[in-house]
Amino acid sequence: MTVRRIVLAVAILASGAARAAESACQGDVEKLCAGIPPGGGRIMSCLKANEAKVSAPCKKEIAAIQKQVKAIGAACQDDVQKFCPDVKQGKGAVLKCLAGNKASLQPDCQKIVQNAEEKTSAFKKACGGDAKKFCQGIPQGQGRILACLKSKEADLSPACKDMMSQ
Repeated sequence: MTVRRIVLAVAILASGAARAAESACQGDVEKLCAGIPPGGGRIMSCLKANEAKVSAPCKKEIAAIQKQVKAIGAACQDDVQKFCPDVKQGKGAVLKCLAGNKASLQPDCQKIVQNAEEKTSAFKKACGGDAKKFCQGIPQGQGRILACLKSKEADLSPACKDMMSQ
């Protein structure tokens, strides 16, 4: 696994960009990338390969994510290589690894990890009950729980609906 892909995963968690990109790019993903399983950057690669056909709002979101990835990469890439070189991506493992080494991280990376932990905690607090209620039995990872919650959006608690719209 390349450090760049790991940093991308941390960037998306830290920024909350995954939900924003999903809403801005959902139609493009369904139209241009149907059948491509999420995870490992496959959807983003598909959108980049079809860049000429991607909608303007989706292009804007992709650009924002790429800008954040670059900034987060500059802040955390050395720490990922130093503390988490063999950590397998998925289920927040890299973020957990960085958090476990938070006191030793570079200050900018510490801030990013703290922000990601706060966003993850807020999401679990707002949507944890809904996930248990509506998505029981769905394995974690690759955005499956988020997709499940999105499919049940009309039935979600107000706090989770609010979180999903951010």
